[in-house]
Amino acid sequence: MRNSNTNNWRSTALIAGAILTAGVVTTTSTTDVHADNSQNNAQVSNDQVTYDQVRATADQQLAQLQSANDSKEAQQAADLAQTNAQINQLKASHAALEQEQAGAIAQAQASTAASIEAQTSAANAEYQQQINTQQNEATQRAANDQQYAQAVSQAAENQQAVADINAQYQKALSDAANTQTSQAQAAANNYNSAVAKENDTYQGKLSAQQATNAENIKNAEASLASATANANKPYEVATTNDVSVTGRVAKPQTDFKVPAYVTKYGIHLEVRGYNGAIPVSDYTYPEFANTYYGEYPDSAVITNKAAESTPHDISEMPLDFQPGLLSYDAKNDHSEKVSADGLTADQVQVLRALALSWENGFRNNVFQNYREFYNVVNKNDGFVNVALVDLVSTDFTDNIANQVVANRTKYNIDNNSHTVISSGMPAEATYTSVINDATKNLKKNLTSEFNGKTVYTDVNENLTTMQAGTPTLLNYAINLYNSMQGMYYGELVNPTHIGGHAVNLLCAGVRTVGIGFQKLTDEMTAKNGSGVSDRKNPSYAVTFDHVGFNIDHDANLTKEVQNRNVWGTATVDAQLNTIKTAQYHVNKVPGTKTVTPTATDVQKATASEQQKLADVKAQAQQSLDALANAHQSSLNKLAQQYNDAKAQVKANYDVAVTKAVSVCDAALKATGVVGLQAYKAQLDSAYQNLVKADQVAAQKLAADRDAKIANIKKVENVKLDAKINELVPSVDPQIKQLQDQHQAVIAHGDAVLAELKAENKAAYNKLAEQFNVQLAAIQWRENAKRANEVRLANNTVVLHSAVKVANDGNIDTVAFPTASNPLQAETTGRVQTVSAPSIVKTATQTPIAVAPVVTTVNHAAENAVKSNESSAPVVTQTTAVAATTNNGTQTSVASTADNKATKADNSEKSVVKAGTVAKKQTPAKKSESSQKVDQSSMSIVALAATALLGTLGITYSSKKRHN
Repeated sequence: MRNSNTNNWRSTALIAGAILTAGVVTTTSTTDVHADNSQNNAQVSNDQVTYDQVRATADQQLAQLQSANDSKEAQQAADLAQTNAQINQLKASHAALEQEQAGAIAQAQASTAASIEAQTSAANAEYQQQINTQQNEATQRAANDQQYAQAVSQAAENQQAVADINAQYQKALSDAANTQTSQAQAAANNYNSAVAKENDTYQGKLSAQQATNAENIKNAEASLASATANANKPYEVATTNDVSVTGRVAKPQTDFKVPAYVTKYGIHLEVRGYNGAIPVSDYTYPEFANTYYGEYPDSAVITNKAAESTPHDISEMPLDFQPGLLSYDAKNDHSEKVSADGLTADQVQVLRALALSWENGFRNNVFQNYREFYNVVNKNDGFVNVALVDLVSTDFTDNIANQVVANRTKYNIDNNSHTVISSGMPAEATYTSVINDATKNLKKNLTSEFNGKTVYTDVNENLTTMQAGTPTLLNYAINLYNSMQGMYYGELVNPTHIGGHAVNLLCAGVRTVGIGFQKLTDEMTAKNGSGVSDRKNPSYAVTFDHVGFNIDHDANLTKEVQNRNVWGTATVDAQLNTIKTAQYHVNKVPGTKTVTPTATDVQKATASEQQKLADVKAQAQQSLDALANAHQSSLNKLAQQYNDAKAQVKANYDVAVTKAVSVCDAALKATGVVGLQAYKAQLDSAYQNLVKADQVAAQKLAADRDAKIANIKKVENVKLDAKINELVPSVDPQIKQLQDQHQAVIAHGDAVLAELKAENKAAYNKLAEQFNVQLAAIQWRENAKRANEVRLANNTVVLHSAVKVANDGNIDTVAFPTASNPLQAETTGRVQTVSAPSIVKTATQTPIAVAPVVTTVNHAAENAVKSNESSAPVVTQTTAVAATTNNGTQTSVASTADNKATKADNSEKSVVKAGTVAKKQTPAKKSESSQKVDQSSMSIVALAATALLGTLGITYSSKKRHN
């Protein structure tokens, strides 16, 4: 690793030196061109001398740094060699000492081996002696045999006595066996007798219980049969029947369809604009006539007074709104009265409920059956063929309606005038102002929610008159119904266009309607055109103020907002439900019906009796099971008694045998006779115990011996190692010390080299900066001097120009490559570009194409690379000579051949870059291959110059030229 680092550092220093020597080296010859004269003068640039001096100084300083670093590396190598020599000397001396003391070492090893052998023999002898001192097993075996033989001999001498004792013993055993047999037979007889008795008793109880069970089951089955017969009989039950009750509902006088009028009269599906007055209905058809007088029996308009078109009460008023009028019969009016003071609040709510239902009926009927009218109204609002949402009347709209009525009353607005400014009221009192105040928060929230979309406010007002010849709620309701028929269906089939009232109601964007009832004054009803025929009873101007929002003409968004819970609480649901219930409801009628029981019914009715039968059968089985269990328990008890008796017989026999053995043993002992088998077993057991004890003792003695021998070897080997170390001391500590010292030297050398690298880099950067400044100055002077020169191969053409070269102070500096990458530094330092001057166009000149600067090889470098160079192209001088035209302007041959010259601004210079090849100054230790010019870079420059000159119409000579 050390040598590798040193070589890398040396390579970096050499590359840095190479870069500092790279520069722009050109030798030029100048040619002045005139109309009648041409002369070549070879000149040597003074700037070349300055450049060479700077380069020589840089080379010298870098060479000195390189030499110093080489010396330090050489010193480290010498130190390493010296350390290795000392280590080798120590190893050699140690080997010589080992050779010298070989005899002593061998003698010490032999002495150690003899000592170990002697001590091991002594330990083995001691172990054998200990084994021999243990009890002799053969001796014990002989002693046992002798004792047993003596016992056998003694037994033979007492043979007769023993025979008598044995005879008595056998008689005692026989008596005991006879007694056992007789006692066992008695116990068996007693057991069999008891079992037979128990069986007889159980059989008698079982027969009696079975008879009882059969009777109980028979009675339960009879009861179930009776209950089943009763359950199968048909029976009467009370019931309630649903009876639908349809109330009387008046029907319109004529079954009329609007399309018939469209076909007959050619109704125009057209909605007039609102920039003028709201279109007035024409009311030209009897079926949809202006019905202000339609409620009176003597009216000429009402020709059909059929009973089915005459309601008798509010509950008979139709809730839908089909085309056609209703008639009124005061004699059959059963509705509540209306006082001279006018409608009560409850009566107003009933009329609001009816009017709301009629407006929704008209909207839905037109959408379902007369779609073309609906679509033409909503064609621009996004609701074509889109079903609308029903209108609602809530506390929110009631407040709007009440405020509108109050404002109309305050400003004395009659029944022929809308709630608008033109009727004589201020802007803040108009219906639009009232609606805007009520909906401003809602609109603000919607505008914020649908940011980026347009929120349209749909508000409008319809107005009609309601009166009654008879002061009843029904008369007012019929009058309002017929008035709305003319206002809506009458305008739907207007011959010229759809009327404004119908258009207002068909607008799909509205969601609520505030229906107001303004009581008219006598002055209002007395006016001409008021339409009020009888002033005895109060008359009303009825306002329909519709409110809604259309979200960006998007039906889905609009309907989603319409279905939100933001429009208040409904206030007419109760009134509508009362009318709906009267017109249709379901009554509960009590009655009876005959029911034929089904199998399920019978099953349910007889479930109790079926359960009783099941219980009886279960009880019968339980009683039988109880008898069987008791019988089995008795048998088990008898068996246990029998087993106990047999156990006692066996116990008695065992006692008799034990006694006989005891008597026999006592008699034999009295005679001095022992049992030979027992005695022999006793002797054998004692011998086996002795053998086991001897084996354990022998194993311990062997282990002690082995441990003693191992310790002897260990101690003797330690003594031998000490003796050998005394004869030949180790040199490992001295070698370790030398190696540590050398590593310290290496570490110090690395630190020194790191410091040298930093110093060299600083020195290199300083020299490079100085070199840059000097070269920049040289370049600026060369540019100033050659502002009017054009380089053609090895010649310079000086052109006369009235324009002076401006010094803008922007001097290009030559950037020196960083030498961090040796390969990059070595290649990028070979070719650099130099700015070439342009030809500036004067007031009387046409543009002359800029000729490329063709580089030449320095003479000093040429000799070094001559063997590897390729033929450099040369510009033929005659091709670039300017020609003079008749009008005195100059035109270059290149310009006439291909007019691609670029016009130049008089205040700027067009810079054309060209490559310059310079010889690389090689340090003393560089290899021969590194001294060669990079031929590929040189070729690239030549090819670029060839391409540019070819564009200008200039050709190269095939001959090689030298200066």
